[in-house]
Parts: sequence; structure tokens; C-alpha cells
Amino acid sequence: MARAAVVPAALVLLAAAPPPEPPRFASRVELVTVDAVVLDRAGAPVRGLTADDFLLYEDGQLQSVASFEAIDVEQAPPRPRPPIAGVVASNERERPTAGRSFVLLVDDMSLTPGREHDVRRAIARLLDQGLRDGDELVFATSSQDVWWTVQMPEGREDVMALAGRLLGRRLSENTADAISEWEAFRITHYEGIEDGGGGMPGGPVAPAPAGPPGTTAPMNPIAPGSNITERIRQRFLQRRVCDPLQTPAACYVMVRSRAQQIDARRRNRTRDVLSVVDRAVFALTGVRGRKSLLLLTEGFLSDSELGVVQEVAGRCREANVAVYAIDVRGLIAGTEGPASPNPGEALLMRTEQVEFAFAGSVGLAEDTGGFALRNTNDLEGGTVRAAAESRVHYLLAYAPPPGKSSLDWRRVRVEVKRPGLTVRARKGYTLRNAADIAAAEEAKLAASRGQAPPLPVDVARAMTSGHEYTAVPLRAVAYVLEDRPGGRVKTLIAVEAGVGALANLGGDDKPRAALSLAITAAHRDTGRIAHAVEMAQVEAQDRNAWDGWLVLSRALDLSPGVNQARVVVRDEFLGRLGAVTLRFEVPKPGTFRLSSPMLTDRVMPAAAGSPSRPALVARREFPAGGQVFCQYEVLGVRSTPAAVIESSVELRASDGLAVRRAALSPIAPMADGRRVRLMAFPLGGLRAGEYTMVIRAVDRATGQVVEKSEPLRIVPRAS
Repeated sequence: MARAAVVPAALVLLAAAPPPEPPRFASRVELVTVDAVVLDRAGAPVRGLTADDFLLYEDGQLQSVASFEAIDVEQAPPRPRPPIAGVVASNERERPTAGRSFVLLVDDMSLTPGREHDVRRAIARLLDQGLRDGDELVFATSSQDVWWTVQMPEGREDVMALAGRLLGRRLSENTADAISEWEAFRITHYEGIEDGGGGMPGGPVAPAPAGPPGTTAPMNPIAPGSNITERIRQRFLQRRVCDPLQTPAACYVMVRSRAQQIDARRRNRTRDVLSVVDRAVFALTGVRGRKSLLLLTEGFLSDSELGVVQEVAGRCREANVAVYAIDVRGLIAGTEGPASPNPGEALLMRTEQVEFAFAGSVGLAEDTGGFALRNTNDLEGGTVRAAAESRVHYLLAYAPPPGKSSLDWRRVRVEVKRPGLTVRARKGYTLRNAADIAAAEEAKLAASRGQAPPLPVDVARAMTSGHEYTAVPLRAVAYVLEDRPGGRVKTLIAVEAGVGALANLGGDDKPRAALSLAITAAHRDTGRIAHAVEMAQVEAQDRNAWDGWLVLSRALDLSPGVNQARVVVRDEFLGRLGAVTLRFEVPKPGTFRLSSPMLTDRVMPAAAGSPSRPALVARREFPAGGQVFCQYEVLGVRSTPAAVIESSVELRASDGLAVRRAALSPIAPMADGRRVRLMAFPLGGLRAGEYTMVIRAVDRATGQVVEKSEPLRIVPRAS
């Protein structure tokens, strides 16, 4: 075990010379990987295909498949058991080879109030029938009120709790001056004004944009000579929005002003949902395995002037992320909002609702190798179907042909020789290498956050993702301690980093490492976020101590309830990353309770006149034949300082029998009034296996009793 000290960040920045530049190597073109899903006529994934069954084209030219891999989630081995569930987060355990990554993005900014119930049922069915053990899931909303990462099946409870607080945030369109987003878009961007601003319709009209992907009809279904502005003016007159005594020009101005307001709101909402899609793709970039983004939305228009749509679609393709757009409006049998004045307009409004309002979502899905599901009440089945498609998929890799730059678009088409089968795969890519992508992301982060400098792009990506990065072995534990002002609770996040993965910058005489530690803690039920980012140099006393694990820690004041901490450690010289996600619960402040017990097999040397202190660790495994120290504090004592607070501790085996016991005895208050106890339990004679430390405290004055259980594991001593 390493005996190391964390130097404060301020001292590091003043005293430490920058580490030498890591070696640089000439870049080379890597193989391009295409992730393909093959479906039969019933829409079921097809198993058992080989490389010989596929034809892969780039820019119309047949390519030779250099490597091929078939992934079948159903046949993957079971996921290994976690270290100590709910206590220790670790990236050391084996990961399933056929793991899948999902983003479940609910576009709550487009969601009409009242549709949350349908969305929750779809989410519940997705978790129960669509996802498998070992799947990684990011649950997010377009309002950015939620960003939560889980692994299945442990994360189901949290996802359903988050789904329970979903709110439809779409503004009501059931008003007299309602204009659909499609109408507002057409008026604002394609309806001409005869006198350059006087308000009369009938001027030059821009060419109609193309219709929804897969159709040949233009998006403007209005007959030649007709005008949407005039249509809305007649509607405003009928509903008394415009005064019939006003001139037509005055009503045209009112129509156009209202259309511009609605269109600006639409564009902002589209940017919001696409920014979250972009964030999700950023988080999944570089993650191996099938990556799917399920977008539950009421849709957005295909607006070519919003270049961000094409940019986000391009990044989805580069990251090999398939988007599945699912229309939460269900089967639209009629029109929504105020009644239309005539049957012809009702038919047009229904077409707008079903097709054009969802066209942008359709394009995003089909361009990235997913599908779009609309005009159906089977919302639950649609989410399960999207997840089921990735249970069987194929990875085809080939060498990209020369002749184009790294920024040029390359079209990809994948076919299967067997008849009756459908292939879903991304439709193209660019050859931007990792350095190009990182530079672009670095600039984007700096612009969006105003940081100088921003987080390194690899750290920012690891913080956003729920994927476990393993280049630096990590363990993390949350110690919930005393109450803090504002209804918060002090929580110490203890992190251990494996020394073997770190660069020794000090040599044998004085080993040291330069590390950055980043922690983001999110509160599940409110979305509150707490951050901690710092750099530190960690030093050991000598070469013999440079072994095992180095301990870092950071205290945060957190709200009571379920919290999730994302922990990232980066070796600043080698650029290696370790990342884990830690879930824990923070109790309500002001209650009679116990702090999180600190379990360790070492204590720090005590200074003269001071009590011994436990050495902080982030593990719950201790070698047989040694000993375990347990320190805890009794909090929320409301009786007088002279009140008697008694406590007992038992170490219980897996069958519930006590194998070590410290009988109930008083805890004397310290000089500052705190009631802290440190105890030692010898492990000699105990078998390796699962145990539980059970702590009980009693306030004799009030009769209050509190009990806390902490799991631990005794492991065979290393030979």
C-alpha cells in the first residue's frame, strides 16, 4: 500500500515544473468501422451472417472488408459480479464483451403537457424488455434538467424516479392566435411580401424545400397561387384576432409578427434538443460497441438554414451512433388545436402534424442508420423495437480509399447478398482523425463555457459519459459526514488510483505523479450539480512505498437524497484516464444518525495529545489475519451535552451470526462536543467471505435508536 501525501493544488502550480512533453508519433489512417444491423421481413435481427454475406461500398465503389465481427448480446456471458454493491465503485471488474450503450433522450421541450404518462410507460417497458444486463444508459432531457448515467439492471430504480418528474414543457397552442410551427416557418422563410414590408402577400415565393426524407413531394402542399399568410389572416378574422374593420395590411402585419415569434421559438427549441444530442454523441465517441440514441419527441422541422442539424448528424455518423426518433404524439386521427374553418384546411393541418413537423427527426434518424416511428399508438413497442435491433449487429472494417481529404464526405452503402433482408448502417463519414476531433471539441468547449483554458477534451468526455475508463485503475467510496449550512451534508469522496498505471516523474529517490481529479456530483430528484476540479502532485517517501494505491479525496456539500458522483482521474504526463460512477444516498440533516463508517486496515500515527486517525481508503476488502479499524460519529444529538450516548458494534458473517462484538458502551463527547469512536477488530481465525459491520447507537435521554450496516469482504492474504 502506498504511503502518499496529496500536495495542495496551489503549491503544485507554484513549485512544480511542467512535466516533459510526451512523445509524439506520426499519425496514420486507421480502418473505418461500419456498424450494421440486419433485419428480416418481420423486423427481427438476423443472426449467423459472415463477412461473405456483405457488400460494402464507398462512393459507389466496392470495398474489401479487412476485418469482421459478429456481436450477439443474447449469447454474451453473464456480467461479473460488482465488488461491493452500493458502496465501492470500481473500474477493475471485467466488462461484458458485447455491451451496448444507449442514450434515452426525452425532448421535454416539445412534449405537450399530459403526454408524460405515455412516455413513462414507454420508458418502463424499455427497461423491462428492451435493455439487458450490462447495458449502459444515459437518461437525458432536452431541457437539460436531467443527465443521469446508469448500468442495467442496477439503474432501473433511478431511471424510473427521474421519469416520474418529467414535465411536458411545450407552450399551449390552443389559443385564438395559434399558428402551427410549419405555418410559421413557411410564412417567415418562404412567403414573399409584395411591397418589401408593407404587409400584403403575393410577392415572390422562394422555391419549396424538399419533403420528408424518402418522399419526392415538395414540403409546400399549397396549390399554386394560394398563400399561407392569407390563410392565417382568414383564420384570425374568423376568431376575432384581427378586427374586421382594420385594413388587410394591418392583419397581415399581425400574422407575420406572430409567425416570426413562433418560428424563433421553434428554432431555439430545435437547437436545444440538438445540443443535447450533440452532447450525447460527444460522450459516446470512442466507446466501443453498439451505440444507439432513442429520441422521444414530438419532432422538429427539416430546416436547412439551421446548419446545426447537418453538423450534429455528421457527428453522429462519425461516432457510429444510430438515432431512433419516436413520435410521442401517437396516432393522429384529426387535428389538434383550434378547429379549422374547412375540411381542406383540416387535411392540410393533419399532414403538417404527421409529416412536416417530424421531418427533421426523420432525416436525423435515417441518416445515422436508425429509424423514425410516427403516427402510431405503439410508443412502448417502438422503444423496445429500437433496443432490440442492436441485440445482433455486425462490425465491418475496411481501409478507406485514397483521393479525398480528411474533411471530405464519403458515402457508405452496406448491402446483404441474401434476399429479403434490410440493412441499417450509417450513410457516410469523414476521415477526421482523433486530433482533428479533439481540437474542434476543445474550441467548442472553450466557446460554450468561457473557460480559459477549458477542461481537456478527454476529461470533459469522460465526465459526460457513463462509460468506465480503465487505463488508470480506480476505486471510489462516498463518506457521508456532518451537517452543513443550507440543508446540505458534508460528503467526502475518497478515490484510490492504481500506482502501476501512473508515470513516476521523480525517479527512485522521490517518486511522484502529476494527476488531475475531476468530480461532478448530481442530485437525482432536483438536478442540482456540485463540481470539484483540481490538479495535484502525489509523492511517496521512497521507491518501496511507490506501490499499490494512491489516495485522493474531495469534500462536497450535497443535498439529501440519491446522489451520483462521476469521478475522473487523469495522469497529466501519459494522458491516461480512469473514470467511475458512484451512486450513494445522503441522509436528511438534523436527524439522529450515524456518519458513514470509515473502514480501514491502517491508522495514521497520532501526534502528542491527539487521538489516532484512520487512514482513508476507498475499498471494502481486507486481508485475512489482519485487522479492521472502524471509525464513526453519532450526529444529531438533541439532548444535553451531558446526555449518555451509547453504541455497540458487531461484525457478522453472511449467515447473520456475530463473529466479533463490541458491547454497548457510552461514547464520551470530545472537546468540541463531537461523539466519535474508533475501534479495532482482529480478523485472525475468520474465513474469507462476505461480512457486515453493524453499528448501533442509543440516546438514553430521548430513547432514540439508530443502526447502520456496512458490507465488507475478507480476502485471502497474498502469499
